[in-house]
Amino acid sequence: MKSSLDAGKLLNYLGSPSDVLEAESIWSELNTLERPEHAESGEQLYYDWVLVRRKGLELGFVDSEYNAGAARFRWGHGHMTLAQLYLYSGHADVQRFHGAMPFGLQWEDGRTQARARLSEFESSRHSHLTDAWDVPGYRLTVVYSDDGTSLVRVVCRRLPEPLDPTTAMPPPPLQDLLQALGESVANPSFASIWEHGFWSREQIAEARDEGEVDLNPACGLTLKTESDRGDSLLRSVTFHRNRDQEGSGWRGELPGGLAFEDSPEQLFRKLNIAPLQQADTALTGYGVWDLPDFTLHVLYSNVDNRLIRVKVLAPGTWRSVQDE
Repeated sequence: MKSSLDAGKLLNYLGSPSDVLEAESIWSELNTLERPEHAESGEQLYYDWVLVRRKGLELGFVDSEYNAGAARFRWGHGHMTLAQLYLYSGHADVQRFHGAMPFGLQWEDGRTQARARLSEFESSRHSHLTDAWDVPGYRLTVVYSDDGTSLVRVVCRRLPEPLDPTTAMPPPPLQDLLQALGESVANPSFASIWEHGFWSREQIAEARDEGEVDLNPACGLTLKTESDRGDSLLRSVTFHRNRDQEGSGWRGELPGGLAFEDSPEQLFRKLNIAPLQQADTALTGYGVWDLPDFTLHVLYSNVDNRLIRVKVLAPGTWRSVQDE
């Protein structure tokens, strides 16, 4: 069955509440009774999706307060607004999308043809297994077949606003954090790298009792420790991108000259040595590098083609870590 809507018309409604789509008869044209709802629990608490199998498309909705980066107590109390559009070439019981696609893309396009169609946005392209461009109003990602000769999926996403830090605190110097790997977090020298008075007995006790100190909401860091004869030694430091695990993101320098806006291609080019481990899934990928002063673990997105999380581990601890 041919789709009665082209992608351009649907994309005009990005940021619109679900009831606007109702008023504009979009739901009727899609011929579906499904509607987005606020989830009561789960990992995707502020999201919902409506898959229209016969049309070959999926609409992604997000709570407006969460997407706008409002105060946390308001998350989940906004409208469910259209933020994502997925177009499918057809698989299993999902039909091919037959409407017009953004920028004249065709399912038969290979990577060269797709890049040519988006050439005016070349400066924004981030690439690895997929290609992602920032176009007016949204980010467009093209997913290719394994041999790169056709398109499998087109993803259009209205990006959320950044989250503000919960505490006004400048990030500690990167070099000081790296030098503290393997050292006790109870040492006065460790306290001295933080804003005056921030690193207190409370954080030391948390490191001892929990083995982890979550500073992501405040400054985009997670510290993990391990016990050694009653002392807590800094095992790893994780630097988070804004909104990773609902945090405000690390705003300082990253190790290895990396930047969160780096694509996976740039990541591998900057490090310029073979990783110890590397793997990809449809959504994310990671690499692990053994560097002179620490082990580096980088998680990246295969949808946005940007870095999500950068972790440094004290030398000799990588093999014993099971949750990387």
